[in-house]
Amino acid sequence: MHLASLSAGKTFITDVARRGQTIGTVHTLGALHLGHAELIRRAAAENDVAIVTVYPNKIQLSPGPEYEFNLEDDIALALGAGASALISTTDAEMFPPGYRTFVSQGDYPLRASGPHGLLKEGVTGCIRWICFARPTRSYFGLKDIGQALLVKQAVADLLLDCEIRFVPTVRYRNGVPISSRLRHFNRSELDELSSLFMALDHLRKEAARGVSCAKSLIASAKPLIKFRRFELESLRIVGADSFEDQGQIELPFIISGIAVGHGLRVPDKIYVPDQDTLLDGPADIWIDLPESEDLMSLHTRRLGETGCGSRIGL
Repeated sequence: MHLASLSAGKTFITDVARRGQTIGTVHTLGALHLGHAELIRRAAAENDVAIVTVYPNKIQLSPGPEYEFNLEDDIALALGAGASALISTTDAEMFPPGYRTFVSQGDYPLRASGPHGLLKEGVTGCIRWICFARPTRSYFGLKDIGQALLVKQAVADLLLDCEIRFVPTVRYRNGVPISSRLRHFNRSELDELSSLFMALDHLRKEAARGVSCAKSLIASAKPLIKFRRFELESLRIVGADSFEDQGQIELPFIISGIAVGHGLRVPDKIYVPDQDTLLDGPADIWIDLPESEDLMSLHTRRLGETGCGSRIGL
């Protein structure tokens, strides 16, 4: 079911609440892909009703070309993955004249995403959707762990009755995390991007071996990044509670890197919340690389093509 306005969405949500059913939500900017499909699948499996929202958040997206997404493709992917309904909306509904309320978390969003990030705006958008949909649970991918942690904190601080659930990152077999940005890159560029993941996982493995100096770890990982058509913007190890760069490694932490190519920032992250994850790696979900050079069709591939969850084994 596609609900093309907030008013239509509200009627549906009110009816679900009246029946006492649980709601799982997945909040997106559009351009859905197999990473979103995994979030939707889990929301559908763990709740009576799964709702996907699609809105290219105008306060979150950087100035530039219009955000690329195909609503019909997004509806097909969401419903195919198990969503009960997809709610879409417009700028006029989401941010009408006079709108002025934003979620403030100090400089935490800046620390989490760097000077070019827009996590403050992203968190505001997610919290607005959670207030609107009143979900029992809302699902966020570990690929965007900074946003997920900030949303979880905002939900707790604002006393919202919603459980935030984290879902493992969906990656190609070469380590590249699934993202809507990948439609701009060909297969050889994907292979080049894979070296960023190799560097991040090298950092985790070295930390598991007992290397505790973050500066030394980063220095040892940088030579593993073999970029020709990309540039490395940052390589960091930050505390998962403070988002501050660590001097000595302490759990929980996030290993993050950002590549830049075609004018796009392509981030990757490994979230290490505990000793088991440090030793064994996160329970990422692995799928095969596309055979074709044409990556534009990635968003509409069947959910059934995804692989099973597995530990890092590259």
